Amino acid sequence: AAWLEAATQIPGVRLTGLPRDSDRVVVVNQDQGDAVPTSGAAPVSLADEAPFLLTSVESLADLNARLKARGKAAVDMQRFRPNIVVGGLLPWEEDTIKRLAIDGVEFHAWQRCGRCKMTTIDRQTLKHGPEPLATLSTFRERDHGQRNFGMHLVPAEGWAGAGRVSVGGRLEVLEYHEERRAEWLRLFRGQ
Repeated sequence: AAWLEAATQIPGVRLTGLPRDSDRVVVVNQDQGDAVPTSGAAPVSLADEAPFLLTSVESLADLNARLKARGKAAVDMQRFRPNIVVGGLLPWEEDTIKRLAIDGVEFHAWQRCGRCKMTTIDRQTLKHGPEPLATLSTFRERDHGQRNFGMHLVPAEGWAGAGRVSVGGRLEVLEYHEERRAEWLRLFRGQ
């Protein structure tokens, strides 16, 4: 513990993990209303709800433009703690994806990620305030108070622990979620 504290310069920091035989699986957020899209149990390690969180640089840019318009400071992607960040989409278009492949590894885009107060903490200063949740509430709030940023992904059946996704990998949308796509078109494309 002393070595880790010295190396990270974070007082009291601790390293934790799960044993190999851990049987944690994804957790359905009842407020989102989306069932897990696989018949098998989708494993998860230390994340809250799902093993992967996909966000897009375009959605962050749109959020930051809205923050600026409200006289607020921009936030960085670290606030949302994703493990997959993509580019080349339109803002919030990640909501519309049902199935995708990254470097040939298939995933189900399962449920939107309802954001918590952790996003209000600046990782550099550890100060917190109302943003970005206050601004997300103006245009991304759904039923039950869920303010969404990003999509939870679970590996498609047969892909858990198989394949490799790498920085700069190729994203291919295999299928769109028609209901979410219609909502996105209505809210963000004026259709």
